[in-house]
Amino acid sequence: MTDARAFQKGFVLLVPAVLFGILVAAQWGTFAAADRRDVTIRYVEPLHASIEGLQAQQDAFKEQLAGLRTELDDLQRTAATQSGATQDLQQRLDDLRALAGLTAARGEGLVVQLDAPPPIAPLDRPTCFAPDLTDITNMAWRAGAAAVSINGERVVGSSSVYCVGSTIVVNGTVASAPFEIRAIGDPAALLATFDDPAQLRDLKRRRDERSVIFHATRAPLIEIGPYTGPIAVGSARTE
Repeated sequence: MTDARAFQKGFVLLVPAVLFGILVAAQWGTFAAADRRDVTIRYVEPLHASIEGLQAQQDAFKEQLAGLRTELDDLQRTAATQSGATQDLQQRLDDLRALAGLTAARGEGLVVQLDAPPPIAPLDRPTCFAPDLTDITNMAWRAGAAAVSINGERVVGSSSVYCVGSTIVVNGTVASAPFEIRAIGDPAALLATFDDPAQLRDLKRRRDERSVIFHATRAPLIEIGPYTGPIAVGSARTE
């Protein structure tokens, strides 16, 4: 009898203790979630502001660099009119600049669209397209493209394409989906390489699974501006 009474007393005390523990845990979870949200808001917003500020500063530097390059071109052409030998050197320099992507290009070619479908759920993981953009660019060059751009940014041999979350950085310039890759060259050759089953197999598989939007069309006239990114000294060599 004594044991039964002791058990009843213990049970009566146990139930409130369990309920109190559940209440404390729920309140702690609520406060912890609120703290995480506050931390996210505190750190994400300044980060976005910093990125936008740095991007604006970089755009201003790129415009200044483009202006200086234009002035240099004018000075070189003025000097080239002084002698025949200088004119030959200037012509060679112009050809090398074109090969390096430092001059604007125009002509027919292919336009490739790359994007992610709308997310099914808010927590869907963002897609990093940097490897896909690199593969498409390399495919275009293998097909004989004379010039390639990603969202208007000229891509050359020394260009860098990498991910920062779901954002792409091309030549130090931030770009985001949808992506438009333009390639100047023979449209038939470019499209034939694009349609080749051996090319871009992973990307085409994901397209067929509808996990990515990916298609290409011919274009009668494409204009691509010059490369305006930094030129590494290590990329230069003398003959």
